Parts: sequence; structure tokens; C-alpha cells
Amino acid sequence: MTIEKFWTSLEPGYQKHIQVTEQSDETRVAFPLVITPTAPDSEGSKDALLREITGLAAQPNDLSAISPLRRLLDAHGGAIHFRNLPLGSPQDFSDFLTALAGSGPYGWKPHIHKGSEVLRKPLAEHVMTANEGPPTHYIGWHNEYAVSPTHPAYVVLFCQAAPTTGGETSIVNSLALHDRMQRAEPEFIKSSIEKGIAYKVPHTAVQQDGTLGGAGVYKACAFGPPENSEGVDDSISIQDTEENRRQVESRIRALASMGGWRDDLKDHLDLPEWQRRGFDWTWKEGGGLEVVHRMPGVRVHPTQQRPAVFNSLSTRHHNATKHQTFEPPFTYRDAEGKEILVWPPHFAGVDNDEPIPRGWLDQMDKFQKQLSSDVQWHPGDVLLIDNFAVQHARWAWSGERKVFASFWDQPGLRAEPIDPRG
Repeated sequence: MTIEKFWTSLEPGYQKHIQVTEQSDETRVAFPLVITPTAPDSEGSKDALLREITGLAAQPNDLSAISPLRRLLDAHGGAIHFRNLPLGSPQDFSDFLTALAGSGPYGWKPHIHKGSEVLRKPLAEHVMTANEGPPTHYIGWHNEYAVSPTHPAYVVLFCQAAPTTGGETSIVNSLALHDRMQRAEPEFIKSSIEKGIAYKVPHTAVQQDGTLGGAGVYKACAFGPPENSEGVDDSISIQDTEENRRQVESRIRALASMGGWRDDLKDHLDLPEWQRRGFDWTWKEGGGLEVVHRMPGVRVHPTQQRPAVFNSLSTRHHNATKHQTFEPPFTYRDAEGKEILVWPPHFAGVDNDEPIPRGWLDQMDKFQKQLSSDVQWHPGDVLLIDNFAVQHARWAWSGERKVFASFWDQPGLRAEPIDPRG
């Protein structure tokens, strides 16, 4: 597909040329595709940009989910970096997103977060803050909300202000990562499929700004009630009562029914379906909540029909490495002598979850570093990520960094787990 009429292709230093299947005759692909408008400063360029994007997106007469935009993503490892767009505000980004989503039966739909602990504040329609964790905090490679049965098909990031140093968004092709791990550590892939991966997801009792989590358990994006008809989220004022806790538990069970882990455990038919689906929870002192999600670790890419690693292990591996908590009881003592639990990555189990061998995690980390492209931000940039094909991470930075996020689903596009029964 040619895009030369409106766009100019760039080859910045951070762009990789990757072979998805190593040691094959496959052509190397530019990852990510990096393009910029040929005349970004021309009069009415924003209108021209929106017309161009609308033409690439889903159309009313489409017979499948494969739009020109979708084909571009598949041809370039699942990521497109639009450089120096004539966009300067969250509202501009919102207008761009409306064009990007397209229309018709396969037009994108805004993703609705369920069971998420991450606080995201709305800035414009479909636009919200990215993770509010401090600039120094490491956020490792992950497929967006791989810990849940409901996750977006697309992640779209927009830069309003670039940092002075650092702050790159690092991306890794999940299909290439599967290929490398299948060759080097096939038992890791086998266990990711057959056992799945266990995640402990902490929820604060109420909203807490400036943290990696902090949404608050009663927020609509977590386990609170939906927003009211005026779009105002009243859930933050909900009190921690037994009845409200029962409502939260009901929503956890509903989330489990949307996919979860396994429902065919013949030796455990005495367990309720939500537990066979791999969900558990524990209320903490002060009203906080910890939910255990057990999820498949490999999914089939919906348009390429190839297996891809689909997990959120990197940050957990990093933290366990930093604090040396790979062995039970998985704790370390801080500067004040307090014992802190840092749970390392685990494979899922009905009776007991089991730690993933550190060597396998170290090997995955090695491949992620080899395959990664560290996308550098400039004001007006947009990074479009196919969440089924790409993991992303965030590096530390200095200065001001304003990168906003948007999340989307697409009808007819879902990455199903591989059935361990064959």
C-alpha cells in the first residue's frame, strides 16, 4: 500500500528492522512505521490530516475488520509512529481519534475499563491521562491489561509536551517475542498456555493521585457502579460497607465470566465458575482490595493467526530482581526494617500458584531488550499500537512530559487464547 501522497516515511535511529520469525525467509519489517505529513505546516493541515486518516480507517461498506490502517499495522509489526502532527491539545487529539476510529460495522468503539486499578483522568472525549506513576518509576513491557479477560485492541498515545531527557515509550513485537521464547525456552511457552499466569492486582480503598494505581476500588473503571446518565462518576463517595463490598464481589464474578482462565477443571467441579475461571480476592485493612486474576499467557493474533506472547510480567520481574524476592516468603526489609511483600511472577494453579523460574524470565527480558524500539517523543506525535501484537513500556524522564492515552476495541477483532486441550 502506498501512502506517499500525503506522508513521508522516516527512518529514525530508534526504528528497528525485525524478522518476526527468526531464521526464516520472511522479510524484515520496519518497526515501528514512522511517517510524517509531507507538508505539516500548510494552511488547514489539521483538516487535511483528519480527511487522510478518515480515508485509511474503517468504512461503512467494509466487509471485514481489515481496513487500510489495519493492513499498515500488520505490515509493520503492529505499531505506527505519526511524527509532528498538527495537533496541540487533548481536544485536537480527540478529533484525530474520531477520524482514526472510522465508521460502519467495523469502526472502533471506545474501550470500557473493568477491574482496572490504574487512575486515568478524562481530558477530552476518548482522551485521558496515562499512568500517573512518578517519572522515576519503571513500567516494564506489557500488553495493555493482559491481566484481565477484557483488554483493548488498540492503545493510542499522544504527546503534547516532550520530556527534557528520557521518557521514551519502548515497544516490542509480541509475535517475535513468542518466536524467540519458543526456540529458547519452549517450556515457558507451554506453561503459559497450559497453566496460565497469576497476577495479584491491588486496589486502593479510595482514589490516590500520583501513584501507579490509585483508581480506588469503587471507581467505575475498577469495581464500582457504572457512571450515571450525566457521565459523572459518583463512585468515589461510596462508603466501605458490607453491602457495597458484596456489590464489588458481584462485579468481580461478572468479570470472571467474561473470559478468565479455565472452566473445564473436571477435578474441581465443586468450585464456583468464577473460581474455576481463576479469580480470588482478599479485602485488606482500611478497605483496600487485592484481586487475583489468572489469565492465559499466549493468544492468537486475530488478523495474522499466529501466536503472540500476551502478558504483564516485566515490571513484576524487575521488582523481584531489584529486591531479590524470587524465593518464599517473597519479602524484603526496607530501610526502616519493615517486611515488604514483592510477589514475583507465578504460573497459575488451582491449589497453588507456582513461581516462574527466574531463568525463563531473565531470558524473556533479554529478548525484549534485543527486540525493543524506544520511541522518542516530540510535540504533536501520535503512537498507534496494536495491543495484540505489541508490548509497550515507559522509561524514566526529566523535565515536563505530557503524554495522553486512548483505548479502543474493534468489532470482529479479538485475540483468543490457545486451547490447552488442543
